[in-house]
Amino acid sequence: MIKFEHYHPMMSANYTLDWLTQTPLKTIHAAIPTERSMTEMAQVISQAMQLIMHNQALIWGIVKRTDQQFYGVASLSINLSAQQADLKFIYRPERLTQAARAEIIDYLAAFTFAELKLAHFSVNLDSADAELRQRLLAQDFITTKQPLKLIKNK
Repeated sequence: MIKFEHYHPMMSANYTLDWLTQTPLKTIHAAIPTERSMTEMAQVISQAMQLIMHNQALIWGIVKRTDQQFYGVASLSINLSAQQADLKFIYRPERLTQAARAEIIDYLAAFTFAELKLAHFSVNLDSADAELRQRLLAQDFITTKQPLKLIKNK
């Protein structure tokens, strides 16, 4: 498997996924729901980059290409022994729409299977994501024991 540090930037149809270090700290802090101080947020970003460099996760900032605005974070935790990638978003619902998340989910599911060669891709949804949940179920995702988590198998 290639080093995770090479997987940036990545581009879905409308969004660029790039390392959090490519976006100013103030922008990230303002765009995601957090009670952390700027110093704590800087430490979180540093820890995220450590996970990437140690091939444990892929964590990107989500930037819409049309306006170059930062919309949230996509975090892909990798479990090689389970052959699974687990996607989680950190965002404000008014900024990163359901359509945007669906696009990124589709893109990262394909990436997980084709590039990472993993057998399973799961996504953690918000409790308000009933419509997105239905869309994913129609795309061969299946429910898990955790009600807000769906999985797709290769």
